[in-house]
Amino acid sequence: MKRAKKGIGVLVAGLVMSAGGVLGMPAAWAEGGNVRYSYEEVRLADQRDYVLVPRAEGSLSGEVTRKTIEQAFEALRRAKRPTYGNSYAEVSGQVPDRAQVQVHIDSNKADYAIVIIAEVVYTLTEFGVPAVSFPGYADRPLTRADVPFAAYTLNVPLWKVLPPGRLSSGQVIMPDGELVPMEQVQEQWRANRSELLDELYAYLGASQPFTVFSTVKMLPSVGDLRLDQVLPLLGHESRDVRQATLGILDGVSGQEPVLTAVAEAMADERSASLARAMAEFLGKSNQARFNVQEQFFLLRRGQAEEKLAAAEALGDRPGDERVLDALAQALRSETEALAMKAADSLEKLSGHPVRVAALTDEAVAAAVRLKLADDLSASAKPAAVRLAGLRYIAEHRSEGHINQALNEVARLGTDQGREALEGYLGDALARRRSAATEALVLQNDVASVAVLSARAEDASGAEQERLAQAAYAIMVNQSPEVVLEQTQVRDVKVQRVAYEALGERATRQGGAPSSEVLARLEEGSKHRDNAIRGAAARALGAVGGERALQRLSEMSGDRSPQVRRSVALALGQAPATQQIDTLMGYLDDSDPQVVAAAVDAFGMREDPRAIERIRPMASHESAAVRAAALRALTSFAQGSDTETVRQHVGLLGGAVNDPAREVKLTALTQLGRFELGIAVTNIALQVSAEDPELRATAVRALGDTGHASAQPLVETALRDGSSQVRREAILAMAKLPGNTPKTRLQARLEAEEDPQLKELIRTTLQEI
Repeated sequence: MKRAKKGIGVLVAGLVMSAGGVLGMPAAWAEGGNVRYSYEEVRLADQRDYVLVPRAEGSLSGEVTRKTIEQAFEALRRAKRPTYGNSYAEVSGQVPDRAQVQVHIDSNKADYAIVIIAEVVYTLTEFGVPAVSFPGYADRPLTRADVPFAAYTLNVPLWKVLPPGRLSSGQVIMPDGELVPMEQVQEQWRANRSELLDELYAYLGASQPFTVFSTVKMLPSVGDLRLDQVLPLLGHESRDVRQATLGILDGVSGQEPVLTAVAEAMADERSASLARAMAEFLGKSNQARFNVQEQFFLLRRGQAEEKLAAAEALGDRPGDERVLDALAQALRSETEALAMKAADSLEKLSGHPVRVAALTDEAVAAAVRLKLADDLSASAKPAAVRLAGLRYIAEHRSEGHINQALNEVARLGTDQGREALEGYLGDALARRRSAATEALVLQNDVASVAVLSARAEDASGAEQERLAQAAYAIMVNQSPEVVLEQTQVRDVKVQRVAYEALGERATRQGGAPSSEVLARLEEGSKHRDNAIRGAAARALGAVGGERALQRLSEMSGDRSPQVRRSVALALGQAPATQQIDTLMGYLDDSDPQVVAAAVDAFGMREDPRAIERIRPMASHESAAVRAAALRALTSFAQGSDTETVRQHVGLLGGAVNDPAREVKLTALTQLGRFELGIAVTNIALQVSAEDPELRATAVRALGDTGHASAQPLVETALRDGSSQVRREAILAMAKLPGNTPKTRLQARLEAEEDPQLKELIRTTLQEI
């Protein structure tokens, strides 16, 4: 509305009488003060006008008081709050006929002053108030005489009359405030539509949101939308304007600029309901890159079920990086069901980089990361992807999954996998170190020998032995050509393993070793490195033959105890008649390790000629010698008379409690060679040992006895806390007589959680 000026003359000039008595409406009327007047649009056929319409107000009936007058004004203000705003009335004097009423119009609603004046004057004079003052808008109190007709046509803004209607008596306010007769506007519309549309679109920049809103609602009826002027309104400060703008875009919803603008607006939209409407608008598009936005919205701001459905639907949207980003964000949801659904969709989309990155994201729940790892480790995935999943499983699942995961890493057969396994050799968890060692043997890459050998030098006890054996197992499984090559590498530790493996590798070929192999072993036997000379000696023992024995004889006086020990072990593979004097001499060697090796050599030869020398060594001060004596004496006792066997089993039973762990392990293993109840009884002393390796060795020995009395002990070990012990118990069960072991294994299959052990039970049951 054009702002009214001060002065009654201006006010009356702003009112234009409607033609024909305003559609035949009668003069205003009232009954006992229950009427208020309202400017409203009145339509009849194809004609419309804005007129003062009387409205009954039952709540205002009764005696007219000051309060009644105030309530009458409030009834107007409440009914038309957008028009009146914070306008208020002051009533004084004798009510009603001498009342003095001042109405203060809200300065923010000055554009509607003419409406407020007309409505208030007609309504309050209904109650007998003689006149009403409007400070700042009229120079004296106004009566109905100053508003002399029952209905008036207002000055109408341009945006209310386009396209032109039948309001022939109205005046139109142009954007610059000029008043133009309706007939002239109609002529302009017909003559120069574009110029008039420019005037209409100018209202989109109005400061009043209601004006912008009303203009937007009008635009579809005037023809093609000017998108460059309309689309920015999606970011208007007024929610009503933003919603109205979205509402008029249906007809152009297939145009890319429209879809782009709606998508950008949706991302910043504060109103949840309007953002949802924008999402639904985009969802109707036939372009995938836009209609996917509906799922994005639901994933972020939908209800719980909608989020799940959106996450699932995004799994059918390949080739869109935004989908992967959205699902990656959903992985971090505090709602596990949603995160799991996102993981499923990423699996369908082969979103490998996103999932691999999530494995190290602490914001992703542990259960979700385990699921991602399981998905990534599946056999159909690329090797690098599987490696990431398998490593996570090995590092975060229970012990039972470590071996399985690292063995799968080995089967990848990649350098990256091998390097990962080698890294685990220094892991803080012993089980992971052991599993990595086994996996490297499975991968059988000679490149791992250097790392295994280096780790072995830094380790001790059983772990040192396990690492050394793994390096040897890998080397000996290479071709003779590769082993020969490895004897010449710069790494001395690798050379040692290669020389030791060369002998066994040569014997596997069958027949006499090649002259090249013998020449290389002789070369190694003269190496400056003690360990290489020792390895070459053991290889010469494996090769055998006159030439090898001759070289071993020459090495027997080597200054290094390590070499002499190797010579002794090498001679253990020679015929019993060869180098007997050398071995006898070694029994008096100053180094206990050499003595132990000589004792083992006699045991390997099963040569009892030194038995009287060896028997006292079962109580030798050196644990290594005591252990070797137990091994040799057991070999000699096999097949002996009952009394000899009984005495020897008693000796082994005492050694089970030896202070040296090495001797305990040896005694348990040797007891397993006797199918006797007394052997089972002696082994039972360590079935409950604190050391898992002792328990595992004891259970293995129980199985080796094959004695029925071992069954209850082995059955108990099936529930041991150590998977190593349970593994030995499963294998031991298969060696025990009767049908009960099979029944016990079937029952254990249900309770066992270690996947590898479950598989071992199934395999064992098939073999029993």
